[in-house]
Amino acid sequence: MMKMTPLEIEQQTFNKAFRGFDPVEVSTYLEMLAEEFEKLIAENSEMKEKLTELATRLESYQKMEKTLQDTLLTTQKTAEEAKRNIEKEADLIIKEAQLEREKILEEAKVRLAQINKKLSDLQISKETYLSEFKAMLGAQWHLLENIESGTELPKRPVSTKRRRARPRGQELEKMLSNLEETNPEQETGSETQS
Repeated sequence: MMKMTPLEIEQQTFNKAFRGFDPVEVSTYLEMLAEEFEKLIAENSEMKEKLTELATRLESYQKMEKTLQDTLLTTQKTAEEAKRNIEKEADLIIKEAQLEREKILEEAKVRLAQINKKLSDLQISKETYLSEFKAMLGAQWHLLENIESGTELPKRPVSTKRRRARPRGQELEKMLSNLEETNPEQETGSETQS
């Protein structure tokens, strides 16, 4: 089928024949047909333009959709990677905290053992000191009782293990010993009286 324009339809001529169609009627019909054909061509052209525009828009939307899908995929991957990194970091922090806690507990145990040892040593020292102090006090009390009753004083002072705990007692014994040496008559006098 050959392509025709509205102008060609309008200018189309026919051979005249005897008892043929009315020329005015044919001419009027061809004009009307040309106008309709022109409208169809215009509509067709408009439809093609719209179709082209729609195709362009569709392509643009498809590109946008692909971009959005790629962005969404990238975002999901980034979010998953960030989540994995956060989980790894959290695990690392927890492990470090556990190690630090164990270290602190171990140090606390060592420190507690040291404190308990010191307390034990102090308790032993206290008991030793009290025992020696009681012994010294007993010796001093015995010495005082001997002085008071006038009985003979021991020639050698009563020894204790901790000399520095009773320096005054030693001085007192020395003084009493010196007093005894300077006053022998009192001692012999008391013996003759008895």
